[in-house]
Amino acid sequence: MGRSPIDPRVRLSIELALTANNAMPSQFAKQEEAGRALGMTGAEMDVARRGSSFDFHTSIAVSLALHACRETRQRARDAGFSKETCEEIECLALSLRAQTA
Repeated sequence: MGRSPIDPRVRLSIELALTANNAMPSQFAKQEEAGRALGMTGAEMDVARRGSSFDFHTSIAVSLALHACRETRQRARDAGFSKETCEEIECLALSLRAQTA
């Protein structure tokens, strides 16, 4: 299996955004630890939990994960994301939503 086109920091930012309102304390602590291990600042993690990022491409990825629709897919494609990357982001979002349901 090939390497994921989604950077680990982007992946964690998506997870933070999707679990912001329902993360258990233990999950929250694991996310904080993972973010620090990836070199993310507390501010970066806080912004991700609010559904955004200081980084343009990460912000686009989080937006697509939160609100997958034709418009956000097109915005991601216009920002240089491949169709496969968009699909992977949407699959990741579905998986994370299923875990928290």
